[in-house]
Amino acid sequence: MKVNIPSFRVSVNDVITLKEKSRKVGAINESLEAVVRRGVPSWLELDKDNYKGTVKALPVRQEITMPIQEQLIVELYSK
Repeated sequence: MKVNIPSFRVSVNDVITLKEKSRKVGAINESLEAVVRRGVPSWLELDKDNYKGTVKALPVRQEITMPIQEQLIVELYSK
C-alpha cells in the first residue's frame, strides 16, 4: 500500500520502505546516519542498506525516551 500521510497508523509487522526517488533525499540519508548515534528503539527493526523498517511491536510508554508532555497532546485534541 502506498502511503503519503505522516500520521498514518502502523501495525505490528508492517514493513515501511522508501521509494527509489526518496532514497536520494539528503535529509533522509542524514537521518539514517544519525540512527548510528542514537540507536533504533527495541520495538523497531531497521534495514538501513535497503531503506526498510519493520514494526516489531507497538511501544509502551516506558519505551518512549523522547520528552513528551501527554497533557499538551490531550489539550490540543480536546479543542
